[in-house]
Amino acid sequence: MRATRIAASLLFCMAEVFATLQAPALAQATQSSGDYTAALPSVEKVKAQLKGADPIDTVARQAAVFTYLQTYITRIVYARHYGGPFTPSEQKLMGDYAQAAYQLSQDFTKTHTPDEVKTFQQLKNRYEVMNALDWIKQLQGQQAADTYKGAEVSLAQSYKQHEERLQQQMKQDQGGGRSSIAGDPVLDPMGMFARAEANGVNDPELRRCLELGSSLDACQGVGAIQGMASILVPFAEKPNANEPPPAAGVVFVGAYQGRAGLASVTFGTDLSGAPVAIVRDCGSLVATTFDGHEYTLRKSSGSVQLVLANEPNPIVITLQPDGSISGPGSVLVKGRIITGYTTTTKTVMVDGAPAGPQGYYCNGPCSSSSSVPNYAPKIERCTLGSMAFTAPKPVAVPKTGIGFVDAMTTSAPAVTGFRMAGRYLGNSGLTLEFENDAVILDCGRAHAKSPYVVENEPTGFVVRVQNGGGAFPLSVAPDNTLRGSGATSVNGKLVASIRGDIVNFTPHSENCNVGTFSAKSKRNTMRASSAPIPAVPPDSSSVAASAVTPVAQASPGAASVGAADRAADQRVAFRVLLGSSFSGTNPLAGQTVFVMRKPIGSVLRELGVSVPANASPGEAMKSLQTLCHSPQGCTSAVQGMSRYYVTATKLDASGKATLSAHTETGTYFFFAIVPNPGGSLVWDIAANLAAGDNQVMFSTENAQEIH
Repeated sequence: MRATRIAASLLFCMAEVFATLQAPALAQATQSSGDYTAALPSVEKVKAQLKGADPIDTVARQAAVFTYLQTYITRIVYARHYGGPFTPSEQKLMGDYAQAAYQLSQDFTKTHTPDEVKTFQQLKNRYEVMNALDWIKQLQGQQAADTYKGAEVSLAQSYKQHEERLQQQMKQDQGGGRSSIAGDPVLDPMGMFARAEANGVNDPELRRCLELGSSLDACQGVGAIQGMASILVPFAEKPNANEPPPAAGVVFVGAYQGRAGLASVTFGTDLSGAPVAIVRDCGSLVATTFDGHEYTLRKSSGSVQLVLANEPNPIVITLQPDGSISGPGSVLVKGRIITGYTTTTKTVMVDGAPAGPQGYYCNGPCSSSSSVPNYAPKIERCTLGSMAFTAPKPVAVPKTGIGFVDAMTTSAPAVTGFRMAGRYLGNSGLTLEFENDAVILDCGRAHAKSPYVVENEPTGFVVRVQNGGGAFPLSVAPDNTLRGSGATSVNGKLVASIRGDIVNFTPHSENCNVGTFSAKSKRNTMRASSAPIPAVPPDSSSVAASAVTPVAQASPGAASVGAADRAADQRVAFRVLLGSSFSGTNPLAGQTVFVMRKPIGSVLRELGVSVPANASPGEAMKSLQTLCHSPQGCTSAVQGMSRYYVTATKLDASGKATLSAHTETGTYFFFAIVPNPGGSLVWDIAANLAAGDNQVMFSTENAQEIH
């Protein structure tokens, strides 16, 4: 059982893509007024606007899109609740798309030759994998795009939680986890651990942290750090959870660098979370998180200015259409300089005298010194001219071995550009709390995180909340309120129990209306104006036919399994015929094969897995299995594998599939892993693909076993 968990962990995300092709449940879900299905293309629209290079190519494209649209809807439904239920409008569209795909295939088969039917099927299968989603994105409205984005994030979180649960279970199986002894008549006769576990389940802060997707280590780490703070600073005031955030409204995030020798500006937050701009490389002024300048945004039509608080005069930064920013040129900037250092020496004393000379052991140095800088205010003149955006880089955070510290420490860079900050209270029960990378939606007892984007439109800023339970847009009014309409469903989960490392949840969803939201903060980031309040943005549920640009035609070779930015003259047309040969039951029937440009051992090494040199595919996967069993876990490595997939295909019931492509020739690796009695079977077959037909055969002889 334990030996097969690595296969289950790796195959969960692979199988999820194809699980969405199952038939929908017949039960019905509540339909919100912000229904994304109205923004999906109708059958007539697909037929009118999606054209190919010739009649056969056109029908293949349309059939592929109708087939993928069913997967598209199913993924959104499964993000709400696996297996359904579907809303009436979702059921109707599923039926319309299925009927359209079936009718196109039937009509084509009746009126064309067998060779033409074969060409049609090959094109349709290729387009369904390679191109259909991109064409759907060109045909759909904004409401559907935002809802699908939210569903993708929700499904990714579900996979992450599933993988973490597998890791926790494996730790307990090996005696490395915190398997619960609560209530055990021998190990917990007094019920102390049972009471402690019950207290954890009933801790509202711990429950909320877990329900919003954080791990148990990370959530318990918040409490541990707060507990250490209360011990180290016993008289410090306990943080007030109801204290309003330092600022609310549209903020700007990113680092901008000028020419060599000139100052630069970084837009971020200080230690309190307040949005600030830090001026760097300005004479002798220091640039720390304590030296940021608060700012406000000033928007006029398509122009946006950031006004930095400064002495003797504010500094005005203007955003340019090309993504750069420009300052006022030579300007006086107030900041701090280091004037010296104060050194403090601490000596271990025994009986009023230094311990060292008396021969005492100090468990470390008997005397130590530390220096802290002394600061003084100063105004420097520097040049803030044209500055270009510099992309953030992830920081490799060293592991400490302390579970909750490592769980709380992330290396993901901040999301840049226009973002939102602060807490907003709705007039209908819905609350929004914006973070850099997501917004927390609270509706009754349900709460969940959703991605969002902030768009700078001529009439004002628009926040698009990409909630999988119903996306909705919000206009940012001059008084800093957010205004929307319709309704949305918040699909969250509630902690049911905590047993050792294992946290069990129950799904919980509630519906809320979307109306006007007022900021609850100490200050607003938007400079108030007397401009008229913008109209509530449309939900983009539908798009006027006259406003839609027909989908651009592409050659049949556009469905490439290679990188899209390769030069055209490096591409050739070829096919890959995948087959399998086994005596008895075919273990690859209905399984997924992944295509990569590197062997699995190299991929895992680049993802940080310790794989021996010249390791076989089986040995490489054993290294991953070892990492999964370690305290570090293998979440990041498993999730990172998807970046190396060129494409993937599902073998049919006989273990066969065909890939057609117009891309680079060369060596490709065909990777598959499937459960096997007592372990798993792994393939990583190298194939030198050339123009024309190529064949890759899977068999017992070229498989390796993992136990």
